[in-house]
Amino acid sequence: MPLLLALLIFALAQAASAEYKLIHGPDSKDPMQVHIYKLDNGLTVYLTENHEEPRFYAEIAVRAGSKHDPEDATGIAHYLEHMLFKGSRQLGTIDYEKEKVHLDRIEALYEQHFIEPDPEKRAAIYAEITAESQLAARYAIPNELDRLYTVLGEDYIKAHTGHEETVYKAGLPSNRIAQWLKLEAERFRAPVFRLFQSELETVYEEMNRSIDDKRWLLNYAVDRLLYQQHPYRRPVLGTIAHLKNPSLSRMRDYYNTYYVPNNMALAISGDIDITATIALVDSAFSSFARKKLPKATTWKEQKIKGVRRDTVYYPGEEKVRIGFRTVHANHNEAETMLVLDYILDNAVAGLVNINLNQQQEVREAHAYSGFGNDSGAEYFEGIPKEGQTLVEVEALLLAQTELLKKGEFEDWLIDAVITD
Repeated sequence: MPLLLALLIFALAQAASAEYKLIHGPDSKDPMQVHIYKLDNGLTVYLTENHEEPRFYAEIAVRAGSKHDPEDATGIAHYLEHMLFKGSRQLGTIDYEKEKVHLDRIEALYEQHFIEPDPEKRAAIYAEITAESQLAARYAIPNELDRLYTVLGEDYIKAHTGHEETVYKAGLPSNRIAQWLKLEAERFRAPVFRLFQSELETVYEEMNRSIDDKRWLLNYAVDRLLYQQHPYRRPVLGTIAHLKNPSLSRMRDYYNTYYVPNNMALAISGDIDITATIALVDSAFSSFARKKLPKATTWKEQKIKGVRRDTVYYPGEEKVRIGFRTVHANHNEAETMLVLDYILDNAVAGLVNINLNQQQEVREAHAYSGFGNDSGAEYFEGIPKEGQTLVEVEALLLAQTELLKKGEFEDWLIDAVITD
């Protein structure tokens, strides 16, 4: 089996190489000596050598996340991340042509289900989806992609979806980089959205875990208060209503719109030769076609006047969570905000660490920042000790912001934060 799987990798479609150029050579002050290339089709490639062990780590990032989900089909970006592990026309199937007949029917039925308001008709359509899914499953090879990664010697295969991005990650032996690139190019070039219905159960379970987790419940509640218009207000996983009513057509549109080379980057670090590696990347990905991207959407948030409050109920200990809207990741004051965040909490000598945790003013307290491409936030959390109220914890947390505003902290703390 391993030999057959390995041979299959080499049999995947080869791409003719094109031109690429070095757009940023290594900086003398950069210990990683990163080389940044761009292929003719717009794919950006970051390469750096590290020969400590005979392996490499890589990420393929797509500038598309939950922020880009359709308003009527949230969760698409995350669900698509799952589907990118289901294979292609050559991977994950014993007979794609026969399988495709049922997959096309499933997609059409999901679209009917998506727009049908009548509950009885929806139930009937879903019964048809189930029947077609069972027929399509006869041709599917579940987890074939995972087995190929195993044959290649992976020690890390993951992916994540955020508000701004979806990132696919891998760690493999350095002598497998050519095969890995061919495999990645194959699954990104023409993914097949097979086993859609069964994978929905996995996504459901992620959502169930998140709504059972008080941390996520508080995150969702505060972000809904911080953002009234922007998609940052909603969970990356999407809403429950939309997860129960997915659209394959909208997922395909999302993939066709954003999974294009001029909206993607590939980064590799490890036991590689940079010159040889960029040639391999070009050979694998140069056939991907550049596409015009849609104009970026903007959302205007009203200034927060007063305090917006909400209460979330869950079993377990009480907690206060406070959020302040700040600046976006590329703002000229983003680094200033990061310094302020570390002055508040650096796990050892920040205002929250010294004044609240070390003095045992509360059972536990934290402060941390988050930066999106459109906005940022500074968050505070506090857990009351026995006999203490949430109001008292809130006042103690806010008192640290007043100390920060007045500059009432040791001068050496700024230098220490910058060094860190």
